[in-house]
Amino acid sequence: MKEPLLERRTLLKLGSTAAITALMSAASPALLAASTASRQAGQFQHLDQSLALTLEAITARILPTTNTPGAKEAGAVWFIDGMIGDPLKSMLPELTAGAAALNHSAGGSFLSLTDAEQDIALQKIEDGEFFSLMHLLTFAGSFTMSRYGGNRGEVGWDILGFERRHHWQAPFGYYDAQVLQSSETAK
Repeated sequence: MKEPLLERRTLLKLGSTAAITALMSAASPALLAASTASRQAGQFQHLDQSLALTLEAITARILPTTNTPGAKEAGAVWFIDGMIGDPLKSMLPELTAGAAALNHSAGGSFLSLTDAEQDIALQKIEDGEFFSLMHLLTFAGSFTMSRYGGNRGEVGWDILGFERRHHWQAPFGYYDAQVLQSSETAK
């Protein structure tokens, strides 16, 4: 029997990645302005407070604060709130249901668990679609351009050591010896 080329879960992950990529390029200036205004006012646009706090706790365990800032400091939940507007509106029910299931399995409140207990609860669901979506949104929200709602103060870029400049030059080395040699012989 021939094995399927892609498993359903892999296909969903690829679809989510494609959706995030598409939404990043399609986010309208009005959406970005509204997201910035709500973040500055400290009020979520699309997530209710309870869901936002649960999602923030999940992002904080996926990319925890250590000797460097984590998803909480990067404001990944604000990115999620902004993207749940038009670009990812269809994912709100999945986020709501996933958070509710996680709260239920945690005895009523994921937030009431210690960090170690939260890690155990997340390990139990890490092969599921909800966790995959949260993983993707956490990293997108932590490392994207800050104008999309996350990466507050560009702390995600600091974690990566990303240099903020407008021009990059390729490092020269052995790999362009052929190019340099062929341009020398062409003279």
